Amino acid sequence: MIYRNAPKGIRKAIRGLRVAGLTATLVAAMSPAPAAAAAREERSGEKNRVVNYRGVDRAEIENLQRWVAAGHEDWCKDARLVAAEELKRIAADFTDDAWELRVMDLGEAADGSGDAKRVAFEWTPLDGQATYRVTLERFDWLLPIAKDANAVVWVPTVTEIEIYE
Repeated sequence: MIYRNAPKGIRKAIRGLRVAGLTATLVAAMSPAPAAAAAREERSGEKNRVVNYRGVDRAEIENLQRWVAAGHEDWCKDARLVAAEELKRIAADFTDDAWELRVMDLGEAADGSGDAKRVAFEWTPLDGQATYRVTLERFDWLLPIAKDANAVVWVPTVTEIEIYE
């Protein structure tokens, strides 16, 4: 397998995506996220928002793109998997399931594929106490390395956490 030398967390995410298509569809359809969002909207309490804008290190991202273009870490080309990895970093109770993420409308092709250059994903835990958002971008200056627009890596640029009290 290509990912055999990948870090444990990456292998775990890839294995999670290998679940049968029907099972993944059912899990996504039965996700309690709408119920958590409705419960959150009914709250009259205040919300605190923490936004982290990540610096873009062009040299580091170009090196990552070269690594992916050489046939390693293909998951970096999938916006949903990159968002799931970022969520695992910032949300302790995220369950490694990329299908739990909701795509946010940024006014572009927000399906994480095609011509989209920016996409955001949102996740709310079952308790509804917080909402996590990850915004990802694809940079045009990586295209000469990637050779194909769909082969450009997704880079997390903004993470947001809304905490409801």
